Amino acid sequence: AAGGGGMGGAASLAPPGMADLFGGPPAPAPAAPSAKVVLPPDRGEGMQVRSAFVAQNGRVFQQITIENHSPAPLSGFAIQYNKNSFGLVPESPGALGQVMPPQLAPGQSHTGLMPLTATGQPQDSKGHVQMAIKNNVKVFYFQDQCDVLAFLSADGRVERGAFLEQWKSIAQEAALDVQGIGPANENVDSLCPKLEASNVFFIARRKLDGGADMLYFSVKTLNGVVMLAEIGLRPGQGMGRVVVKAQQTPYVSLLAESLKAKLLS
Repeated sequence: AAGGGGMGGAASLAPPGMADLFGGPPAPAPAAPSAKVVLPPDRGEGMQVRSAFVAQNGRVFQQITIENHSPAPLSGFAIQYNKNSFGLVPESPGALGQVMPPQLAPGQSHTGLMPLTATGQPQDSKGHVQMAIKNNVKVFYFQDQCDVLAFLSADGRVERGAFLEQWKSIAQEAALDVQGIGPANENVDSLCPKLEASNVFFIARRKLDGGADMLYFSVKTLNGVVMLAEIGLRPGQGMGRVVVKAQQTPYVSLLAESLKAKLLS
C-alpha cells in the first residue's frame, strides 16, 4: 500500500530526531528455529521430514531431519528446489546426500545441515520454498517457509544521513498494525538487541509528544536488497505499527510480517 511514513509520517522525520542513537549491550545470538514436520509419514510412505531454514556466519542452511517410520531401509537421498523468492538452491546437486548417512534403518533418524546458495533465479513465492525429495522408494513433494530474517546480511547498517534521504524519497511501503505486544518488546533496551541479533540494525530513535516511540532500522538481504523499517510503539498499550520501505520491493511485505512476529514473540 502507498502512503505516508507510518505513525509519525515521513515528513515529520527530521534530522535532529535522528540524533538519539541507541547504545546497548552486545546482541545475543539468535535462537535456532524449531524444525517443523513438512512431510508426515503417511504422505512420505513411512519417511517423515522436518525442516527449518537457519542463518549461520552469513550463510543460509536448511536444517533437515529424515525419520524412517517404514519397515524397510531408506537410502539414496537427494533434494531439488523450485524457483523461490530468494533464489535459494542447494549448494550442489548432491548436497543432501553429503549430510545424510547412506542408509536409514527402520526407526532411525538423522539431522543434517545442508548449505544453500542464492544463485538460483528468484521468483516471487511469498517466501515459500517448494521442494522435491527423492529416496530409494520414489519422489515426494513438500514446501517450507523461509523467513526473510534468515536471508539478511551482517552489513545491513545504513548510515544515518543516507537513511533519512532514502526514507523521504520512497513513497511505496508495506505497513502492519500490531496488537498484543508484551512489555519486554515495548522496551527499546531489550527490543533493539533482539532485532540486531537477526541483522536488523538500529539507526535512530524519536519520541513523539504523545509518548509514542519511533524506532528506525535498516537491513540488507544476501542478494543486496536494502530495506528501511520504522517501528512505532505506544509503551504500556501493547500496540504498535511496522512500516517497511525499499527501492526494490520483493521482500518488503515479508520483512513487515517478520518484524510483526518479532514484536509478538
